[in-house]
Amino acid sequence: MRRTTSFAEKLKAELLHLPMQDEKECTSEFLGFIKSRGALRVTAKSRYLVAATNSISSLKRLFTLAKALGFSPLRTHLIYEHKLEHKRGGELIFEMSKLEGFLKESGVFVGCSKLPSTVKADPVYLGAFLRGLFLASGSVVDPSKGYHLEILLDGNDDFPKNVKKAVAEEFNIRLGLISVKSRTKLYVKSSQDLIELLSAMGATHFVSALSRTVEIRKVRGNVSRTLNFLTANADKSATAMVRQVNAIMIVDRHIGLSNLPDELENIAKLRVDNEALSLRELGEMLEPPVSKSVVHNRLKKIERMAEKLGGSDEMSLLQQPDNESP
Repeated sequence: MRRTTSFAEKLKAELLHLPMQDEKECTSEFLGFIKSRGALRVTAKSRYLVAATNSISSLKRLFTLAKALGFSPLRTHLIYEHKLEHKRGGELIFEMSKLEGFLKESGVFVGCSKLPSTVKADPVYLGAFLRGLFLASGSVVDPSKGYHLEILLDGNDDFPKNVKKAVAEEFNIRLGLISVKSRTKLYVKSSQDLIELLSAMGATHFVSALSRTVEIRKVRGNVSRTLNFLTANADKSATAMVRQVNAIMIVDRHIGLSNLPDELENIAKLRVDNEALSLRELGEMLEPPVSKSVVHNRLKKIERMAEKLGGSDEMSLLQQPDNESP
């Protein structure tokens, strides 16, 4: 059976195929990968920088970025999920001695929670940095089901807080932050923030698709609210109609409709003969026509008269099913 491509996979496919033309943009995205899942590994002989990703396609992107910046990984380690029998991600292992000068120049130090200096220089570079963070360890929910994108970062230091602050200041995007065991989750849960974040990352095609999805969901939501409103009003109108007809029956039994003033007799007969009509429609049938409020006031007079003649108990009794009516 052919597996369908998820929204997250389509989004990442667009980001993974963005051109690598600007060196500083490449640097910023590469640093996003490193700050997301990078770790220092020390052995007796040397030190290594290990950069992990949660997909093979993201690993290939990281490898291409590294080559474009002049760094060749010492080793590539693929991580398999044997239960599902497919590749889930991997690691690139770099000799720290070859990266140290580059990282220092970019303002990245082991254990440092600050954003790289390169990233803070331009919103385009911050967007590329966020792209690297997301491609290394991010996920997104299909917008037709909800608005939620998250990036899972290693560690619980101040780095996620600094990312949150920078994104708020530069793009006016509100990122949520929550600690999950030994990691920290950055996330967005609103459609507008999701659109802005994807725009910053460079996912222009998916921003267009997402905007259409948001509009469709808004229309559906408005239609649903309108139907609920109409249903509630219909229930309310039906209840009022039953109350009015019951009152007319009480008045007719006690004193007769013919003994009412003409305006009350006429509206009473119209109401009984046209139970499905609204007050406005009843008013239009009168000669001369009257407004909805006039019809409402006349029927209210009949209801008050019925309460005096038959009492509230009889009004309630007449609202029971026909086989229980007197």
